[in-house]
Amino acid sequence: MRKSALLFILSALVALLAACGPQIESPTGTSVPDRGWLFTGKAPYTLQTKVDAAPGPASFVLVTDRSLMSDEPQVVLSKDVTVAPDSTIRVRLGRLEPGFYQVRLRDSIRWNIGVRPDAVVSAPDPQPDFDTFWAQTMAELDRIPLQPTLTLVPAYSNEVRTCYEVRYPAWGGAVSGGILSVPVAEGKYPVCVQYMGYGAEPYYFDPSASPDRIDFLVSVRDQGIFKNGQDRWIDRGLASRDSFYYRGAFCDAVQAVRFAASLEKADTGRIVSFGESQGGALTCVAAALDSRIKAIAPSVPFLGDYPDYAKIVWWPVHEVFEQADAEGIGREALFTMLSYFDVKNFAPRIHCPVYMAFGLQDATCPPHTNFSIYNNLGTYARRYFCVPTCGHAMWQEPSWDAQRTSFLESYMHPALQNP
Repeated sequence: MRKSALLFILSALVALLAACGPQIESPTGTSVPDRGWLFTGKAPYTLQTKVDAAPGPASFVLVTDRSLMSDEPQVVLSKDVTVAPDSTIRVRLGRLEPGFYQVRLRDSIRWNIGVRPDAVVSAPDPQPDFDTFWAQTMAELDRIPLQPTLTLVPAYSNEVRTCYEVRYPAWGGAVSGGILSVPVAEGKYPVCVQYMGYGAEPYYFDPSASPDRIDFLVSVRDQGIFKNGQDRWIDRGLASRDSFYYRGAFCDAVQAVRFAASLEKADTGRIVSFGESQGGALTCVAAALDSRIKAIAPSVPFLGDYPDYAKIVWWPVHEVFEQADAEGIGREALFTMLSYFDVKNFAPRIHCPVYMAFGLQDATCPPHTNFSIYNNLGTYARRYFCVPTCGHAMWQEPSWDAQRTSFLESYMHPALQNP
């Protein structure tokens, strides 16, 4: 993570919530009362919150998130306010367009607020041959024989579940696979396919946990169990859609579902998936390209809305810019190529239920890019979960873990759920 991104998150977290609880959930088709930093009801809006600031006069400036990378961010509101003796402020925001904004208090305290996120518009921009390109890519993947090699991992195996490291041939001559945990007892089991974040370290499943399901932690090419001192993938193969890293990585995401569905003990009618960050993106793409996934729970999904991404935060798009400049690739050609891998362009093809989580203070996968995916989903069975004080690390939020588990369990074990 860039130092600037880390500083942004830390500065955001110094502002403490007063008017809202730590979690905000929006059920499908309804809104929740306005609480604190996320406004979901009708305007006009008033921000009332506690801040880490000395009492007294203070400047208050509100700027749009999609102008943060410009030399002069777009100011939508500027006024003088007073920090009360109890360190609270109350600011009438009036009517704001749906979207995300950065508060700048005394120019030293900054945090994000959101307004009606499910009304944020970021229309898909696929190239005319987007569907053809991916149909051809999937046809190429179809021709690769699924010949997995499973290596027993005794340290994470017992009488309940058996653990294996898995490798199989992948698209483009690469290798992908992951870590598999399968119940020992005979029978058919639901499958939970889990995708990893960008450069995340792999982990092994507790063999005694979740004895009634198959878990598969996916490692796409050159990441996870295949990582060998590497830390950059997003700027590989920028010259062409055919060579871009994520063409292969997206194929690996689909190949993982195919592998999981091929297992003798897999109940292919009960496959679910989740992942954070890059894992959230891979979760979405896998569901868009393989309808056997019955429900997904992505959090802070990566790779959504490249054009706007570059307007909000520096990393990772500007890392891509630097490499493109080194290769002499112009911006128009670059964004055209990236549009084939923009998760918002896959979103209309996702028809299973979706539960998405985001951190309002995320400076790595900013909320606007999350909702560029969410608001273009091809399903109405969708809802989101927000932790207003959280940045990118939603995986550290136990409240989200509990929500996600309950959601996915309802599709893995529907007979056990209340009618």
